[in-house]
Amino acid sequence: MRVLIANDLYGRSSAAGVAVRLAEGLARRGVETAFLATTQKPGEARRFTEGGVPVFLEATPAYNLRWRAWRSLDNPGGVAAMARVVEEFRPDVVHVHNLHLHLSYASLAAARARGARTVLHVHDIMPVCHQKMFCHLDERLQPGDHVTYVNGPVKCALCVKGRYNPLRNGAIRRVLKRDVDRLVVVSDAMGDALAQNGIGPATTIWNGLPLEEQRAPPAVVAGLASRLGLTGRRVIFHGGRLDRLKGSLELVRAFALVRRTLPDAALLTVGEALPGFRDEIEALAERLGVRAGLVHAGWLRGDELLAAYELADVIATPSLCFESFGLLNVEAMALRKPVLASMWGGPSDVVVDGVTGYLVNPLHVATMAQRLTALLTDRELARRLGAAGRQRLEALFGLEAQIDRTLALYSGMGIPGVPA
Repeated sequence: MRVLIANDLYGRSSAAGVAVRLAEGLARRGVETAFLATTQKPGEARRFTEGGVPVFLEATPAYNLRWRAWRSLDNPGGVAAMARVVEEFRPDVVHVHNLHLHLSYASLAAARARGARTVLHVHDIMPVCHQKMFCHLDERLQPGDHVTYVNGPVKCALCVKGRYNPLRNGAIRRVLKRDVDRLVVVSDAMGDALAQNGIGPATTIWNGLPLEEQRAPPAVVAGLASRLGLTGRRVIFHGGRLDRLKGSLELVRAFALVRRTLPDAALLTVGEALPGFRDEIEALAERLGVRAGLVHAGWLRGDELLAAYELADVIATPSLCFESFGLLNVEAMALRKPVLASMWGGPSDVVVDGVTGYLVNPLHVATMAQRLTALLTDRELARRLGAAGRQRLEALFGLEAQIDRTLALYSGMGIPGVPA
């Protein structure tokens, strides 16, 4: 069988990384696999092979992302790229991951028109939301409560204002019914949120990580600790592209409460902040008297990123927005670190509250502070939850398990030649 994995962009992080690892895993299982992605940089389009997978990096014109709600429905450049690659590679299945930027929903019809079966693998809430959904926030809710994720034209228009496309969500529903053979989501919570908005049924295939244990060299760990001033301190790790919707300000408020008990604790942020947001974080920390506890590492890669995880006592991901899955949570579990995660969306699939970490409503700052303080002061509790997280990762969130579920999906579609 032949499978074309497609994603708006090519890379090793976020949803692109999930798609790339899946493509390379399928190739190792004997599936003839190729990868389609786009680039908007002049002269960067090319063909190459990486990890045993031929990659078609196709050029599509750049555009002002203000118009994404329209262009993501039908981007002629993305449709043409899909048509060219499907015509050349002749896949049995086109398995599309993210297409909200450049490939566009119309590329699914282009794949089907050339005889391919189609799978749309949804990594975010954008089939029903113009951006990262946060209209569900409710201080009254606790982990385990039912959450209503239903949106509507009034909500959306007030939220995104001039970027609102009143035809968008209905057009997406029509495309899914007409041009998608199987819909895949990365968490049961995402499937529930889509179903509440009239999209489904969907099959859940959790994201997977390689299970080989990775450790940073001790010298790298010691060097990073020294450079960041973290030697001997208790550390809360908070990473990714930081903005208000990631719960960063709520986490700073909780950290201020933690510092009352642990005055030398550190809040380590790894990644970049949206323009101006780092200043906002620092200003809040200054007002709360904990500016000295903030440590900004910026983007870290390779052994230094592993070292940052190893320096952490707890990983905090208290997003206010709907999280589709939460890769940071499973990355923490891989290194036996307990997680404090948001209850909104996919983390509820990943984190077992009180067993592998804690789920919280990030609007409950005092509760977050209590959970963080417990994990920072009780080393045995942190060790036990971290070990349970690693066991859960090995049971459910390994890369090979993700590949198995994907092949079972293809088999259920009646695709010939699926490896056993």
